[in-house]
Amino acid sequence: MRTRKKMLIVSVVAVAALFAVSVAFASWLASGTGNGYAKAQTAQNLSTTVATPTATLYPGATGDVSIVIVNPNPYDVIVTDVVGSGTIVTTPTDAACDASTGVTFTDQHALTLAVPANSAGTAFTLTGSVAMSNASDNACQGETFAIPVTLTGDSDA
Repeated sequence: MRTRKKMLIVSVVAVAALFAVSVAFASWLASGTGNGYAKAQTAQNLSTTVATPTATLYPGATGDVSIVIVNPNPYDVIVTDVVGSGTIVTTPTDAACDASTGVTFTDQHALTLAVPANSAGTAFTLTGSVAMSNASDNACQGETFAIPVTLTGDSDA
């Protein structure tokens, strides 16, 4: 009786194994080609926000420019150039000083200012990048100057 039971179990296992192998051979293989898709992010413009400068200017001297750079992009940016892009004026406006500020900005190249992704503002000092001539009006004493600039940078991803 035991032998018969063993034979039955062995037979069932053999039939199950044979069935599994036949199912594997009966399956159809499939392959193909196609495309996957990805989309590039559109870069957002860098900008600046109000900075708190240190008083370093006086007639005949060079001084520092304080700049706070905003990076709305989801990746870090290295700012490489800060270039003057307009008329330097006082803020708030002082017409007497604005008539002859005598203030000039020296373009800054080959910089490596690291601005983190999604930054609401990262502060930098551009040492010795602004000058005030001896022609500056007396009304310019104590004034803060807004220096329009264009920023150029590369992703640091």
